[in-house]
Amino acid sequence: MKILTPFPVTDSTLTSINITEDDYAEWDQSTSYDRGDFVISTATHTVYRSLTDSNLDNDPDVEVAALADPLIDDPDPVNWQVISATNRWKLFDQKPSRLATNSGSIEIELTPEVFIGGVAGFGLSADDVRVEVYADAEKIYDRSEDLLDESAVTDWLAYFTEPYRPLTEFVFSDLPVLAIPRIVVTLTSTSTVSAGQIIFGRLDEMGVATQDTRFSGLDYSYVEVDEYGDLTSVQRPATRLFDINTVVPRENLFSIVQIFNRLRGGIPAVWIADENSRIAAIGYGFYRGYREVYLGPDHAEIAIEVQGVV
Repeated sequence: MKILTPFPVTDSTLTSINITEDDYAEWDQSTSYDRGDFVISTATHTVYRSLTDSNLDNDPDVEVAALADPLIDDPDPVNWQVISATNRWKLFDQKPSRLATNSGSIEIELTPEVFIGGVAGFGLSADDVRVEVYADAEKIYDRSEDLLDESAVTDWLAYFTEPYRPLTEFVFSDLPVLAIPRIVVTLTSTSTVSAGQIIFGRLDEMGVATQDTRFSGLDYSYVEVDEYGDLTSVQRPATRLFDINTVVPRENLFSIVQIFNRLRGGIPAVWIADENSRIAAIGYGFYRGYREVYLGPDHAEIAIEVQGVV
């Protein structure tokens, strides 16, 4: 059982990315916007929609920052509505259901200036993923993974009749120890590549996940039935809930509790019960609580409740 705590990606650490930041025109002080017009801010990497006509000289970044002031009693937007991160920065916005897209490939180069123990991806639509790590100009790590699940193809009949199921997530937890690494992540496809999150971070080993670790689904969609029995279905994102049980040495309990303290307040992390993507034991979410039980003089069991984020 491992936890990957995300490293915040910023303009200074994102060395290169092949997704352009041109979703819409940049907000311009001298332009009057109509209700429903979209703009972007490359300073905050945000897409905004105008809520008013004749919307002139109202900086959306300034308005949104003012709404975060705790002294404002009713912080409702007046001129601008936040829609999402820009296409480029959806990869790092902690919302895996909002996908960044690019034709043919997504390539990210990160220079974090701290040790990065693992890389993970969620909400993926690609043929394969490749992670390379460089020490200056020397490549010291190069690992690839096919993102097509062929486990159902067990014979020639299945080869022609069973579909290839895409793998939508991955995690590599064996990156080399470097103080200042340069990491390149590449997703490729013969068509459009999409990704919900690419996560770099510190890796902490907890213990061994037990056989009674459980996973369940949480769907935010809903169905309404009217008086005639007709159904109205609204599709919304879905996620998973994780009940992870792991056995750890009792002498490690204090350090593990410190990990939980760092993740308080709904900070999402990658929870790795097993690194094999095909058995669906990887999750991106926040912990809702944990419970420790001593099993004897040397070991304890920690039960962790994790809710996936959308």
